[in-house]
Formats: sequence, structure tokens, C-alpha cells
Amino acid sequence: MPSSSSARSSQSLRSSAAAAVSTSSGAADQPSVPIEILVEHLLAAKRSLSSMTLVLEANDLTTQARSVHEDSVVLAARTAFLRAGIAQQIHTLERIRRGLARTYDVGRRDFEQLIKVLDDAGERLTRTMNVLHNTIVDPVFRPAGEEPRSLMFFVDEGNVDRLTKSLKESIAELKAAETSYDGDLLRFDNDIRSVKKHLLAAPGLPSPSNSVFSRPMADLVRTLTNHSHAMAENLSSLTRHFDLCVTAVRASEGGAALALRKAAEDGPSTISISGVIRGDGTDADDQDIKTMSARERDEMLRVVMQDATEVGEVVRDINSGLEEMQALGALVEQQAAHVRTAHECTLDAFRRLEEVEARLGSYVAAEREYVDRCEVEKDAIHERLAQAEDLVVFYEGYAGAYDGLVLEYERRRNVEDKIRALWRKAAAAVEKLEEQDAAARDSMRKDVGDYIPGDLWVGMDDPVRKWKVVAVDEGEGGSGEIGGSSVRLKKGTVEAARERVHGR
Repeated sequence: MPSSSSARSSQSLRSSAAAAVSTSSGAADQPSVPIEILVEHLLAAKRSLSSMTLVLEANDLTTQARSVHEDSVVLAARTAFLRAGIAQQIHTLERIRRGLARTYDVGRRDFEQLIKVLDDAGERLTRTMNVLHNTIVDPVFRPAGEEPRSLMFFVDEGNVDRLTKSLKESIAELKAAETSYDGDLLRFDNDIRSVKKHLLAAPGLPSPSNSVFSRPMADLVRTLTNHSHAMAENLSSLTRHFDLCVTAVRASEGGAALALRKAAEDGPSTISISGVIRGDGTDADDQDIKTMSARERDEMLRVVMQDATEVGEVVRDINSGLEEMQALGALVEQQAAHVRTAHECTLDAFRRLEEVEARLGSYVAAEREYVDRCEVEKDAIHERLAQAEDLVVFYEGYAGAYDGLVLEYERRRNVEDKIRALWRKAAAAVEKLEEQDAAARDSMRKDVGDYIPGDLWVGMDDPVRKWKVVAVDEGEGGSGEIGGSSVRLKKGTVEAARERVHGR
């Protein structure tokens, strides 16, 4: 709005228009104000009209500010819409990321459970193998002079090594799949953070509820429009004052010639008074001047003199108004630049979002690949676990069989001892029968020997047939012990084997 001084000047200068309109018929008297003063006021009024360029500039500022404001409103709306879309897409990407993370977590839990199962199986296998390593085969089962050997010596330990190597390879593959998928998730996280970073880097958009600047752009444009209107009103007042000065000079004798001469001395100007100061005596203004009364002329001169004192202030108001408008225009441009920057930053975020969405398929494919690799390796590990379980069962059966072998050896030894005892009893009975037979033979010879010819019973004097029981291996050149079982096991070996068998 115009300043108070501008308002007063405008009001005062507007009174000159009223005075000019009120001029009517009457004769022009000699001027009550020196013609030189009137001419000076005319020239000053002419010079004041050069502020027309300022008013035009103010109008251009207002028009440009209005256009910038309209463009900014449209651009801000587009930016807000784009931001809302980007935010929604980020939300969608985060939901996808959580789904991928759940797949990773499930795979991780399965992996940890699988490792626990492997540890249990490995511990059981190791424990069983330690039993085989620590169980030394009793010398009774081995050739004499052979160095002590454990049960593990008689089985192929390479099966365990190959199984362990295969399990390690499968675990390494699982770990590699997990590491690769974890890297994909990390890159996905970085992509989402990058889009967020670009979006957060965009300046905030001004809104009625959250203005980034102290004055909204619409308020600045309204102020510029009001200033432009006020400056136009001031220019209109200056124009009316100039017209009234022209009339006053023309109504004064010799005024036109003096005004033309002074104007020429004043130098070149964009405003020329020659066209308005000369009169051909035919136009309406010339007729009004000729018919002007002395009272009307005095009133006109009074208004001219009164308005002349305010011309400088009005011109200053126009200048200061333009300066203020230029400052306001700079603020409008600053806010428009802010909106453009926000739009460009939002476009950067959108372009970044497009890049991320172009890679989204690879992240989903990475999830599928991770699941497939895990399934393949888990199947392989479960197969190896079954093999490990078979080995454990075999080794435990092997260890148990050795305990059974110890008990079998002891059983056989007991049987042989019983057989040997029976044979000893039988040998004693045979010896007794032989003694009885010898006595009977002697008795028979005494009774009938004198009467029976010696050649009647061929072989009558042959000794009783002898019987001898020997071990089979002795007959084959062996040690004379049945199956070698006459050698006793170490003390406590049988009891320990029996306890283990009963404990299973």
C-alpha cells in the first residue's frame, strides 16, 4: 500500500483534477503567480512524469510475480504429488524388504538348527569312534607277538573322513549362500536409504499450516499488486497535475513561449511539452482557457501551487514503492527458486527410485536362489546325516559285537573246561576198567589156561585196546588247546563286557 505521505500527495494532487474540471467560461486576468514559477512547476511536473517508467516496471514486476506464483503453485502441487507417490513406493519397498528379511531369518534359524543336529551327530559319532579307538583287542584274539591294536584298526576310517569332508562342503555352501543373500539384502537396504536420503534432502514445500518462509508467496503477490495500483494512482495524480500546470501556463500571458524556451534549456527528455503547450485556438482546452474567469484562474493557481509542493514527495513514494516491490519480487523469486529446488531434488529421488525398482527383480531372484540353494544343501546334509547315523549304528554295533565276542570266548572257554573235566573223569573210569580187565584176564588164565591150547584163540593174549582222546588241533599239530580258548582273558575284561551288554 502507498505510504501515508503518498496517500496525502495523491489526495492533494487529485484535487487538481477537480479544479481542472471545474474551470468554466470567463476572461483570463494577469497571473497572480509569477509566470516563471508556473513554468518551473510545469517543468518539475514534466520531470515527475519520467516516473512512468518506474510504474511500468512495477507493473512488470507484478505481472512476473503473478506468473511465477502460478507456476510455483502448479510445480508445488506436482512436487507434493510426486513426493506422496515416492513415499508410498518406499513403503512398498520396505514391505518387500521385510519379506526378504523373513526368508533370511527362516533360513538362518534352519541353518542354526541344522548345525545343532550336525553337532549332536558329530559328537555321537566321535564318542563312538573314541570307544573304538580306546578299545584294544585282547591278545587272545590275535596272533602271538602282534602289537596291540584297537577296534578302529579293523574298519575303514576313510568313510568318516569322506563324510566329514562332504558335510563341511555342504555347510560351506550354505554359509556362502547366506553370505551372498545377506549382501543382496544389504544392497537393498542401501538403495532404500539412498531414496530416503534424496527425498529428505529436498527442501520442504511451503503450505498454509507449515510455511517455510515468514510470508507466503500469495501474500507477497497481493502486496505487489497493491503497491502497483498505488503507484499507478500516484502517476495518474502526477499526470493530472501536469495537465493543470500546462493549463495554468497557457492561461498566462507569455507562458507558452517561456515554457518552450525553458524546456529547451532543460535538455532532452522523453516527455515533450511542445505538443501540449502550443495551442491552435480551436481545441476545447483553448476555449476553456479563453472563457476562464479570474476566480477560476486564481483557484487553479492555488491548486497548482499546493500540489507543486507535494510532487517531490509523490515521486519519492513511487521510487520507494518500486524499491520495496523489487525487494518483494526478490522474495517471490527466492520462494519460487525454493520450490524449483524442491522439485529438482524430488525428481532426483524419483530417478533414484526408478533405479532401485529396476534392480528389484534381482533382489527377488536372489531370494529364490537363496531358498533353492538352501534346499539343495539341506537335502545333501540330511542325506549325510543319515549316513552318519548309519555309521554310528554300525560302530556301536561293532563295539557291542566285540563285547559279545568277549562273552562268546568266555562261554567257549567254560564249555571246553567242562569238556576237559568230563574227559578227565572218563579217563579215570577207563583206567579203572582196564585194571579190572587185567585182573579178569589173569583169573581166566589161571582157571582155563592149562586146558586150552594156546593157538585156539588167536590173539587171546593181546592187550586190551588202548583209547586216547586228544584235541583236534593237537592232532593237526596245534598247541593242544581247543580253539585256543584255554587261555584266559585279562582280569575284568569279561565283567566289563557283560556290564556294557546289559547296559544297552
